[in-house]
Amino acid sequence: MTFPELDKKFDNIVRELADARGKMMVDVGIIALKDIKDRIINTGVDAKGSKYRPYSTKAMLVGCKSMNASVCNSFFGKENNKKHKWRTVNGKHLAILPGGYKKLREMHNRRTDITNFSWSNDMWNDINIRSNQGQHEQGTVIIGAKLDKEKKKLAHHTKDRGDILDLNPTEILELYKKCELTSLQVIRNNGL
Repeated sequence: MTFPELDKKFDNIVRELADARGKMMVDVGIIALKDIKDRIINTGVDAKGSKYRPYSTKAMLVGCKSMNASVCNSFFGKENNKKHKWRTVNGKHLAILPGGYKKLREMHNRRTDITNFSWSNDMWNDINIRSNQGQHEQGTVIIGAKLDKEKKKLAHHTKDRGDILDLNPTEILELYKKCELTSLQVIRNNGL
């Protein structure tokens, strides 16, 4: 191979890598999002490898609005109401739930063995790639919530528990490998 031929191949590689960057960043974002969701939802572990603090067992105030209909019907009712301690807040009569948020989750058959920030999955379903094609082509991918309600939940959990959408070292290494494989494929496609 002559130097002009090699120079042409390098020019092609540089151009094709630039063209591939946008798709590569979307792929990176998809993998990162999957890894984060799987790790947190299935294991309740943060990016540093620690379990998130358990759900609160501090007594809390509840009404039917904080429960589904069947749980509300079994918790409240003429006979059950006599068992509860009550507080009136802003004109609303609320029962005290010993066992706190953890107990509320148990009553709804939600996981309590780990903290996975998942009640309805609305927040997790809303978190996705939020960056645009221009940002991808510049080598940036942004993951976050879209809806204001879910942004507020994510911000609350992040303030309370740390950066939820952070990657651990193994996940970061996997993303580096994905980028390297894409780059190597471009180089191979150009005969180098």
